[in-house]
Amino acid sequence: MRKGVLLTTLGLILVLPLSVMAASLPVKVCENSSGNVPVPVAGVKVEAFGGFGYKALLASGVSGTDGGVTLGNIPIGKEILVKLSKSGYVTQYDARSYSDLDVDNGVVYWVGSVLSLNNMFASIGNAFDSGKSQVYLEVNDEMTGSGVEGIQFSVTSGTVYELGQGDYLIANAQGTSLKVNFGKPGYAFDIESLTVPLFTGGMTQYYVKLQSGGAMIGSPMAATVTSVQVFGFIKTVTGAPISGASVAFTNYKGQAVRPTVSTKSDGYYKQTEVPARKIVKITPSLSPFKFKAKSLFIGTVNKQQDFVAY
Repeated sequence: MRKGVLLTTLGLILVLPLSVMAASLPVKVCENSSGNVPVPVAGVKVEAFGGFGYKALLASGVSGTDGGVTLGNIPIGKEILVKLSKSGYVTQYDARSYSDLDVDNGVVYWVGSVLSLNNMFASIGNAFDSGKSQVYLEVNDEMTGSGVEGIQFSVTSGTVYELGQGDYLIANAQGTSLKVNFGKPGYAFDIESLTVPLFTGGMTQYYVKLQSGGAMIGSPMAATVTSVQVFGFIKTVTGAPISGASVAFTNYKGQAVRPTVSTKSDGYYKQTEVPARKIVKITPSLSPFKFKAKSLFIGTVNKQQDFVAY
């Protein structure tokens, strides 16, 4: 197994509103070779599910000789479940949400043969149990994109192994879902638990993005943070700063949660007292430039969000 393209938000979907924007998502299905080189895998059935309990089939296709397939009708910003199945391979379940950036750049799914999974389990001194469920967690710092190592887990079933670079394996879990609590000494994260769907005989790959408050554990401020700063730079593709661009801060209904600000001569903007623990949409604008708005989960630490004009 190997980690795929990052980007995730957490939480189960109850419904998929009709107003949710759908898009076509270009996909590559690969297996990681012994030299960490992605090898395209043809003939993999790829199915995307959404809605309550992931019951609604949104799109399906079969990977070609280059591992490629396009999934249509993928809701942007809503968590869905992608199932990858092929004879001789462990069925993979990939739970995450997708952004406009994913649609532009495409997504890589990593699959593993039964043989490669058996070899991986042997290397950690455990046996792959096809009657149980496996979880492959990818945990990254949302600010830097780097993997977060040294996390301590408490799980309702299974055994946790740290694989390095922010990747963790929870082997041989049982049930229909797995409750995962986690922390790291000296750190306070914006979330402390998650629930991962399980599938008997399959591998669920789940993506976690954490905001870290550093050594905030034990501080009375950690539990009372109500607002943070959001800041960043807005530039052209060549790196030239864009001055005078307006930056709006709205909620999911389009209502302003903080006043609009403007970029300075170096392209820098900053807004203070942005509500913590909320989804906030940050939208820059300046004619004739075009930007892609970004919806962010605002945790309890200051967040940088840069934009590039196109």
